[in-house]
Amino acid sequence: MWCFTVFNGLAMDIKNYLLSKKPRRSDRLCYKEKILQGCTKKLETLHTYPLGYFDLIPLELRFNIFQYLTIEDLSMLTISSKAMRNLIEGYRVTRFSGPHSISYKDIHVFLSSDQQTEMMSKYHKLGLLMKRSTCLYATKDRLKIINEFLTRVACCNTDMCKDPSRCLALMCFGKFFHTVIAGWDDSECQRAFDAVCQHMFMPKFIKTVVASKPGSHGQLESRVRQFFRRIFLDPCTTVSDKAFWISRILKPWPIVFQARLLYILYSGHFTGGEIQWHEMSELTPVDNEHSTVFFSSISSILQILHLHSTEWSSDEIICIIDEMTSTPEDWLVENIAGLLLACGECIATKMLASKAINGRYVELASIITSLCLVCVKHNYNLTQVMTMLDCIISVIENPRDKLVLLNRILDTFKELVLDTHEFTDSDDANDNEFFYHVSALTEFTKKLAQLAYKHVIPH
Repeated sequence: MWCFTVFNGLAMDIKNYLLSKKPRRSDRLCYKEKILQGCTKKLETLHTYPLGYFDLIPLELRFNIFQYLTIEDLSMLTISSKAMRNLIEGYRVTRFSGPHSISYKDIHVFLSSDQQTEMMSKYHKLGLLMKRSTCLYATKDRLKIINEFLTRVACCNTDMCKDPSRCLALMCFGKFFHTVIAGWDDSECQRAFDAVCQHMFMPKFIKTVVASKPGSHGQLESRVRQFFRRIFLDPCTTVSDKAFWISRILKPWPIVFQARLLYILYSGHFTGGEIQWHEMSELTPVDNEHSTVFFSSISSILQILHLHSTEWSSDEIICIIDEMTSTPEDWLVENIAGLLLACGECIATKMLASKAINGRYVELASIITSLCLVCVKHNYNLTQVMTMLDCIISVIENPRDKLVLLNRILDTFKELVLDTHEFTDSDDANDNEFFYHVSALTEFTKKLAQLAYKHVIPH
């Protein structure tokens, strides 16, 4: 009940003039108010944290949370923000364990095809994670990480690898390497190539094998082949990429060494982990399948250099073929013909035309007769050979030399037939050769007759 008094005719509230204590509030309400005020301040502060509430969690707990994520999830998180990228990079460097741990022993043992596919997929994902988590690093720092990774997986740094020829380690690293450098420009890729090769002392090893007698360093030749094939060449997904990397491998060396190195990398028979240097001088393919083993790899890489790289001229390709087919001994002419047919009409024609221009008619006639022989053996059409012969004749300016070449071809056929006939009674294989030589001569003569009288022969 309010009390009033009258002063000069005005009513006044006496309570305003009475002394009283401040209304009491409970300690519980005060404590609650302080908490609310603290939370408000924290919420205001959280707006300044790059990762929001995630920054309130202790670092150890954040790393434990990462262990429950897949490598793909971590990879995606690295591109969500710079702060998250730095956090995941710290986790990758210090605590990359649990489901993300890398067992380097598993890649040095024989795995089934499904296990190999799974392992290659894992290293692709690791490469993508490393690529994204180090995207702001300088190139030299990224290359340092790549080399450290190579050191861990290299066969020479472990006792687990019993058979390097079947080992998956370098293939896994190749997948990882190509994933990391995807999108780099050519100059950065060159730096990456140089860094990896120097790290594994490859220039020194290459110099040893190409400057020595072929086969004298069999294990080192095998190591060079596996290193470059599995890291740089086999993982390539496009022809242009393969042309780039094979050029990086060959270009620093003279033509003679390029030819030898190319044979080391792509020789058909890699038996017992060693290059079979003398097989081209001693054996010829017995069928199409055998011919594919002999020539498909070398011919495909020569076609890539010729058609998909601006760093190689036709003359350089011809010189490489010349050097390769005479190392360590001259190849059998039939094998030279088989290689030229596998390389395609363009390379073969340029190769033979260069011999015609230089007046090497005896050698040219021998190759042409062998081309006919290979076509007959493997049921190819001689049309391609006759097209090449037409181009060869056209580059010879002197009509007398054209006649000399044609006569030389027929004389070579005669010599082949007579030489084979001397041994037909001793061996069934020679009997077959005799048949093939006669058939080749017959088919070649038929084609010549058709060309000579094409104006009177109906099409």
